[in-house]
Amino acid sequence: MNSILILFFSLFLSTNIYAHGDEHKSSDQSGMNDKKQEVLSGKLIGLTCFIKHGAVGKSHKDCFKECAENGLPIGILTADKKIYQISGEGHADLKTTNKQFIKYAEQDVVVKGEVFQSNNMNMVVVKGIKLSK
Repeated sequence: MNSILILFFSLFLSTNIYAHGDEHKSSDQSGMNDKKQEVLSGKLIGLTCFIKHGAVGKSHKDCFKECAENGLPIGILTADKKIYQISGEGHADLKTTNKQFIKYAEQDVVVKGEVFQSNNMNMVVVKGIKLSK
């Protein structure tokens, strides 16, 4: 019995040490963790509907709100057609993160935040947002 408990405890410790070590550090992924403060301008869109169906604009506002409330990804579509997915701080879930942006659904906005780029993917942790003039 004692040997089983020792084995279980050893396995438990070893998996937790490796599972929570340096999972966010990588030396081989191009652009990984390159973050910088930027100001972005564009339309706040629901990414799932935009990518799957091309849905964007005032007629898509209610759907955007429903998707954002359910935790689906939202983002900024810039004039040069780049998409920046909005991410929360750390491991914040998207339902919580999206709440503050729902009132800007499908409108032109200006955001300031930390931009991350990796593997042709753009993300932004928004620190401030306002409607575009």
